[in-house]
Amino acid sequence: MKIAFADCVLDDEAFTLERGGEAVDVEPQVFDLLLVLARASGAVLSRDDLIEAVWGGRIVSDSAISARISAARRAVGDDGKEQRIIRTLPRRGFQFVAEVKGGSAKAGPTSTGQRIRYATADDGVKIAYAVTGSGPPLFRVAHHPTHLELDWAEQTERQFFDRLGQHFTFIRLDQRGCGLSDIDVDDFSTERSARDIITIADAMGIDRFSIYGTSSGGMIAIECAALFPERVIRLATLGGYAEGRSVRNGGDGEDTILRMSTEGWNTPDSAFISGYMSVYFPTAAPEKLARIARNAQMSCPVENEIAGRTFYNNHSVVELLDRVAAPALIMHCRGDAVHPLEQGMKIARGIRDAELMVLESRNHYPMPDEAAWEVMVTSLLAFLAEEPETKKAAP
Repeated sequence: MKIAFADCVLDDEAFTLERGGEAVDVEPQVFDLLLVLARASGAVLSRDDLIEAVWGGRIVSDSAISARISAARRAVGDDGKEQRIIRTLPRRGFQFVAEVKGGSAKAGPTSTGQRIRYATADDGVKIAYAVTGSGPPLFRVAHHPTHLELDWAEQTERQFFDRLGQHFTFIRLDQRGCGLSDIDVDDFSTERSARDIITIADAMGIDRFSIYGTSSGGMIAIECAALFPERVIRLATLGGYAEGRSVRNGGDGEDTILRMSTEGWNTPDSAFISGYMSVYFPTAAPEKLARIARNAQMSCPVENEIAGRTFYNNHSVVELLDRVAAPALIMHCRGDAVHPLEQGMKIARGIRDAELMVLESRNHYPMPDEAAWEVMVTSLLAFLAEEPETKKAAP
């Protein structure tokens, strides 16, 4: 939906802001703030309203809110002196005073923030998970490592999160050993992570759900579907692989990516990290690669990066594929240089009710500026929206 005001247009589907017909680069949290204010045009929103809608109810300082308000004003060509678009009402809050055209203004704030919670695994480890959107439950299991807050702040990730959140209760997690989950752990196995997903589902009161795994998260998603067929309705993967690098190479050869990443892990703006990220995303601009690299470095200590990557390099889920009962959509980029298309094909061949979709991209995942990204998103949404077939009882 597009919301127009002054000479600006907010698009909450494309996650873009235009001013005077030109695109404005805006941080995701600032975009959220503008969206909440514009949707509630004319209403006075208190600081508590904004904290709940934009920050998900977390503790936020007054200075942080003021900084975001200032950034929002700059983005739309406003300032604290004129207050033509965003007005400050002392001791009351903030009001969006520009006339809104198109879309539909709402009487109160609509939450655009993620809600971060914790579930406790049976071994006592705390697993952080984030919830956005509404609808049928969909778990997204990403590569290792992740960080719920850093990923949420990354614009290209947010475009995808927001699209899925329009249709589903979208649940992401930080695997044990990274992000906001407990860091001091020693079990990085896919089985352990699959059981952590069930722990979260149980904590949320969710019986059955769909699951979407990317890269190494595809292994976890497959293991979850194989071990808990009564819980998983649909399975989708992107850039997944059935066999880790060492397994498919017969245990021979050095893992260059592991060496590049770990040698520069503790060095800010490391050329090693950006170098290995460029293998994953060869078409990405240098500044985007740098952001992805920084987020990864801040997501876990180097010893956990080594432990996690070593496990996945030496792991295989081939023997589990024929135990997956759920319908599956296996998406893979044709030019993926990290985990070749053959790995996606192997997964699709091994799951009895699987569809293989080849995406025309050189990246490990399609980027939002590629045509393949929209193909990926619309295909995933269509697959997940399909009604599961009702199996007839045997006579």
